[in-house]
Amino acid sequence: MKLLNFYHFFFPGRSCLLLLIFIFFLPNHEAYAQKKKSKKEKHFEAEISFATIYDNNILKYSDKYLERFLNQEDEGRFHIDTYDDIILYQSVGLSYSFNIFKKLKSRINFNFNNNAYIVNGIKNWNYISLGFQQYLTKRASFKLFYSYIPTYYVRHFRDEDWVNVYGYTPETFVPFGYAKDNYGFWIQNTFFKNTRIRLAFDYSKYYHNKHYTEYDCNNLTYGIGLYQAILKKLKLEIGYEFEMSDAKGYDEPGETKESADDSDATYEEDGFVFGLNWELPGFKKLDHNLDVKLGFQKRYYLSKHYLEIDQEHAGRVDDNFQLFVTYDVKLYKSLRLGAFYKFFMRDSDTKAVENKAYLSAEKNYRQSQFGLELTYNLKF
Repeated sequence: MKLLNFYHFFFPGRSCLLLLIFIFFLPNHEAYAQKKKSKKEKHFEAEISFATIYDNNILKYSDKYLERFLNQEDEGRFHIDTYDDIILYQSVGLSYSFNIFKKLKSRINFNFNNNAYIVNGIKNWNYISLGFQQYLTKRASFKLFYSYIPTYYVRHFRDEDWVNVYGYTPETFVPFGYAKDNYGFWIQNTFFKNTRIRLAFDYSKYYHNKHYTEYDCNNLTYGIGLYQAILKKLKLEIGYEFEMSDAKGYDEPGETKESADDSDATYEEDGFVFGLNWELPGFKKLDHNLDVKLGFQKRYYLSKHYLEIDQEHAGRVDDNFQLFVTYDVKLYKSLRLGAFYKFFMRDSDTKAVENKAYLSAEKNYRQSQFGLELTYNLKF
């Protein structure tokens, strides 16, 4: 078993920069204090979470590649020791609430998350976010936020440009990974008594490593969500998103997306979500709830290349499914324990009948995660 690379626990680049920005813009408490403000009002909030997660398919491999891994085939492809792993998840969140406009609350937050794999350190990754929320009325608010993933390893693939030089040798398997910037905005309002509607917009930029710059892309996502209390302790969530991804589609000077012989991963996607949150009946004053969420996305790849050039994307249509189930219980005043299960599935199909078997064997996968998460929340 490999030792964890502790550098991944504290990525020193943009995480430090964002933390400095957070501190720099932290408002002076006295500047926004109101004359009649209660001494008991708390402006700062900190939340720390730790989780242990078992993932049975960390690279989202199809059955074809799980079998090849177990049989030690494809020398150079597999840079993992096991196809499953234990993930140690940890996060820190800081927020500060204040008032710019009389009694209308403003809030800034900073979050840092880390995912460390016990055996396969190549999969370690971090997530950083910074946000500002402003209430327009007591029921309406908007939020601006930015998030950053410094590096995310997907898996090793053959680089076809290298195959043309070295042939089908182990050296032609190179890592596929990316960094991601995301800029987001949402606005929400509560109508009637318990009906909340949120409109959201996201813009993301993906920067892939040097072997796969043709996959660099800009993504736009528009969404609407409805949150409704059905009963006093039962809440419903329904949402829809539309995403457009414009991939670069070429990797050499003088090429265009149309003239290149590279993959074009441009797509459009319709996404749907349905969720229920149930505050379970109390037992000896036990505070606990059950949250169930279903997600489905229909993705249409828009590559205009012939099948011989872009076998992975030409005519491809993906069905993606997710199921999240979480049981959460309050242990003490500020301490909660959650047990969860997550299931992910992708079924790939294509309009090209002759390519169906190949594409399904390459892209279909199933993935399950089980975990326990401990969360401590403190207001001061």
